[in-house]
Amino acid sequence: MSENPYEPSGSAYGNIFPEVNVDLSQAELIRISHLSHEANLQSIGCLYILGGIVGFFIGLFYCGTGISMANNMIPQRPGRAPVDFMVPGLILVGFGVVVSGLSCFQLYAGRTMQTLNANGKIPAIIVSAIGLLAFPCGTLISAFALYLLLSPKGEMIYSAQYKEIVQATPHIRYKTSIIVWILLFLLLGLIAFGIIAAAMGG
Repeated sequence: MSENPYEPSGSAYGNIFPEVNVDLSQAELIRISHLSHEANLQSIGCLYILGGIVGFFIGLFYCGTGISMANNMIPQRPGRAPVDFMVPGLILVGFGVVVSGLSCFQLYAGRTMQTLNANGKIPAIIVSAIGLLAFPCGTLISAFALYLLLSPKGEMIYSAQYKEIVQATPHIRYKTSIIVWILLFLLLGLIAFGIIAAAMGG
């Protein structure tokens, strides 16, 4: 028996494209059939990294604002009695710490999706499940991410066998899909809307 795991006649994956009469190895056929799914996972990972970076700085902003409130550094209108902002400030600091911590967790999940690291699959699923609450853009992105992670192709991509296939086919690459670009613009639009709303509220 041949020890080549990518040999068509002895592969456990079977003949994926029996109708294609092209001189490709079984590893290349498997990679091609999963390439779009792989690229979408990596692109969603980029979105998670972007969102994690933005969320981290938002958390720092909350922490700084909360510290200022706790130290009574918020300016008061003339003639009004001083207000103790200690408790609200500490609550805001705690909220900022939580936001920054979750953002770091999202950064890790996004990075593992970029590298297709199986150790980060569970964190990516958790981040995507939480992201479903961010209606509407976050819900769309997270639902798509959960599909990518939990589908049969996602299971295959995170397997040890697929890692070997990727190493054997470095010449096969895929460009970012239009779906991911649409999701990216939606995310950037949501971030811009949040910044504008915060500025107007201030």
